Amino acid sequence: MLLQSMAITALALVTGCGGGGGGGSSPAPDPTPTPTTLQGNLVISVNGVTRAVGNVSYSSTASANAAGMVTAQANNVTGLDGSFTYSSGSTVTFTLAGQTFTVTGASTVTAEILAAAQASSSCETACQNTVANNIELFLLNADDDHDASNGINLNASITPPAMPLNSEAFATKINEQRTLAGLTPLVTFKPSLGINTEAPQAEQDSIIQSVPFADLFRIARPFKELSCASVTYDTNGWPTSAPSSSCVIRTTLLSGAILTNPAVATENIGRTIPASRFSEVIPEGRYTVLYDGEGTIVYGNYAQLVSRSPGKDLIDIKFTGTAVRLERMDLSITANTLSNPIKNIRIVMPGGICEGNPFVRVADANGCPAGKYQAFADTLVNRNAIVFNPDYLNFMKDFRVVRMMNLMEASPRNPCTGSGDAYNTCLLQDFTWAQRAKMTDSTWGGSAKDNNPLLQRYGRGAPLEVQVALANQLKTHPWFNIPHNATDDYVTEFATYVRDNLDPSLKAHIEYTNEAWNYIFWGSLYVRKKGMDLGLGNAFTNKEYWAGALYYAQRATEIFKNWENVFNNNSRLVRILGTVQTDIFLTRNMLNHDDTKNHVDAVATNAYFYACLNRSSTSCSSTTTIPKTLAEVTTLDEVFAAIDNPNDPNGLPKLQTNLSAQATEVARFGKALHAYEGGQHLTVDGSSDDTRRALFEAANRDPRMGERYTTLLNAWKAAGGQQFMLYTQPQSFHKWGLFAMKETLGQPRSSAPKYDAAMKFQETQGKCWWNGC
Repeated sequence: MLLQSMAITALALVTGCGGGGGGGSSPAPDPTPTPTTLQGNLVISVNGVTRAVGNVSYSSTASANAAGMVTAQANNVTGLDGSFTYSSGSTVTFTLAGQTFTVTGASTVTAEILAAAQASSSCETACQNTVANNIELFLLNADDDHDASNGINLNASITPPAMPLNSEAFATKINEQRTLAGLTPLVTFKPSLGINTEAPQAEQDSIIQSVPFADLFRIARPFKELSCASVTYDTNGWPTSAPSSSCVIRTTLLSGAILTNPAVATENIGRTIPASRFSEVIPEGRYTVLYDGEGTIVYGNYAQLVSRSPGKDLIDIKFTGTAVRLERMDLSITANTLSNPIKNIRIVMPGGICEGNPFVRVADANGCPAGKYQAFADTLVNRNAIVFNPDYLNFMKDFRVVRMMNLMEASPRNPCTGSGDAYNTCLLQDFTWAQRAKMTDSTWGGSAKDNNPLLQRYGRGAPLEVQVALANQLKTHPWFNIPHNATDDYVTEFATYVRDNLDPSLKAHIEYTNEAWNYIFWGSLYVRKKGMDLGLGNAFTNKEYWAGALYYAQRATEIFKNWENVFNNNSRLVRILGTVQTDIFLTRNMLNHDDTKNHVDAVATNAYFYACLNRSSTSCSSTTTIPKTLAEVTTLDEVFAAIDNPNDPNGLPKLQTNLSAQATEVARFGKALHAYEGGQHLTVDGSSDDTRRALFEAANRDPRMGERYTTLLNAWKAAGGQQFMLYTQPQSFHKWGLFAMKETLGQPRSSAPKYDAAMKFQETQGKCWWNGC
C-alpha cells in the first residue's frame, strides 16, 4: 500500500517584547522562506491497479536530512513504496530506461506524467501514449522478481532497448528480450474492447488484408478462380488435370493496393497505400514451399525461386525490385503428374516462435532459450497444424472478445436471382454441417466471380477448428455468428465442437446471423421470407420487416436452446440478440416475442457515426439544420462539422442519444447492452468518387478522428454499455469502406488515430468496467 503524502514544515519561532505601554519591534521576515519538503510517489497502472515503483534514480532539491526520509530516498532512488522527496514548487528529474524526465514535484507521478514531460510539437498525444506505455513495459520487464503484485523494484542491471521511448519498436524489443529469457510478452492492461475479424482473403484484389496464418497458401485465390475452365479438381479444390499451352493452372496471393501501376484498374491508381507496405503485414525473406505430389510450381512478381527439390522449393518474397511488375504473388502449376498430382501446398513464413510464446516471430534458434525454438517449416510438415502469424496474434491479443463473423464468411449478400419458386428455393436453401469449411480445403477464401460463385464461398472461410484455436491461443472470448440457414444438425455439431475444444475459462458468445434487420444481406431476406410464410408480421403495418424481426427472435431462441442443451447450462455462454441502434421498438418486440427474453443474455446494437449522405431523406433536406451532407463536403473541417452536428440523424451526438435509449430499453428487461460493430462509417460505397474517397481517407488519418472515438467510447460506457466490438481489424482503406482500425498490421500507433484512441481508452480503464466481466 502506498504511503500517504506528507508535508514536513519547518516552523520559525517568533518572539516579541511588549507591556507597560512600552513597545518593541519584531524581526523582519526572511525574504527567502525555507522550502517545504514533501513526499511523492512514483507509480504505474498495471491491469487497472496502481503499483509502486522503487529503485528509480531521481534528483530534486529536497533536503537529504528532511525528517522521515528513508535510506533509499537519501541515496536518491525511490523507495520500495515509490516514495521520493522534493521541495514545494521545485522540479524532480527521474532517470529510467536510459532517459531523463523532469517534472514538477507532485504527490503522485505516473508514466503518463513522465511522458507528457517529453511532449513537444513533434510528440503529440499518440506519441505520448507510446512513451507512457513503453515506460510501463520497461519497468515491468525490469522488475526484480517479475511480480507486479508486490510493486515494481527496478533491477538497475536490466539494459533497455537502444532506442528512444517514443519508438513503437521499443515494445517489440522488450518482448524479444523476454522471449529469449523464456518469459511471456507483457501487457499493462486487461482488454475491455472487442474486435471484428475480416475474411481470410478480401474479395477485391485492391485490399491489403491482415494475414492470419504462417502458411500463406491458406489465403490464396482458389485455383478455380483463375485457371482455365476445363481444369478438374478433387473434393478439396486441388487440380487433378494437367496444364497445357492453352490451359493454365494458376492462382495469386497478396494482391494489394497500388500507387502507379497502369496494369491495374484505374480506380486504384493513386489510391490507399502502396503494395510495398505488405512488408508491414508479413516479413520479406526466404519462404519454404512444401507440397505433396509430383510436378512443377512456378512463381512470379513478389516471389522468386531460389532452389527446387522434390516436394520442397525455396523462394524469396520481396515487395519491391525489378522483378515486381504487378503488385501480387503469382503461382502456377506448369507440370502436374496425373497419377500423383500436386496438392497440400504450403508457403511457409521464415523463422518461427519460441515454445510458449506465439506472439513474437524469431528468425532462428538464436532468438529462443535452448531447446525452445519451433520453426514454422518444421511444424507445417503437418499441413493441418494451425500456426498463426505472430504479428496477427500480437495485434489480436489486445482485445477481450473476437467476433468471427467475417473470418467464417457468415454474412453474404443475396446470391439468388430471378423470381418465383426457383428464387425462393435458392433463398431458403439449407446450410449443412457437411458444407462447412474444413481443414482439408485447399484455400479458405475466394472472390465472388462467375467461376467461383458466392454459393461456393458462403460459410467457407476459416474452419471452426481455426476459430477455436485462435480464441484459445489468445485467451480471448470468441463471438460466433451462426449462419442464417444453418440446420439444427449444424447448430448441434457446432456447439458440441465448441463445448469440447474451447478453453473452459472462455465463454462462447453466440449470435444468430448478422444484421437480420438489414435487407442488403441474404440473412435478412431469408428471415423475412420465413416470417411471412408463418404470418408473423400480420399485426404490423410493415408486415415484411416485422415478420423478419419476429422470425429472427424465434429462430435465435431455438438456436440458444440448442446450445443450452449441448452445454447443459449457460455458465459458458453469452446468448446475443442483434438489433439496430435507431429502433428501440425492434429491441422491445423481439425480446417480448414468445419466450425470447428468457434465453438472451445481451442485446447487441451497431454503433456507427457518420452524417447525412445526401438530401434525399427528409431529415437531411434542410440546409439550415444540415449545412453540408457528405455528398457536399469538400474540406476536412466540413467532414468533422457534419459528424459533430447535433441535428444530423447519423452524427455522433445523435448516436449517443440512440445508445442511451437502447441501454435504457435493454435494462428494462435486465439484459446487457453490447455493440457488435462500431466506429466511423464514412464510405463512398463502391463508387468511383475518388475526390470524396480521398477526403474520407484523410479524415480517418486525422487526429480529430481519434478524438471522436474517445468521445464515442466514453459515451458508451457512461450510457451503461458493456462489450463494445470495434470494426474492424487491420486492412487498407478501399472503395467499399474505411473501417479498419489500422491500415496494416505493422502501422505505427502514432499514425493510426482510431487505434490509438481505442488503446488509450483500454489503458485508461485498466480492465473492463461492468459486473460479471
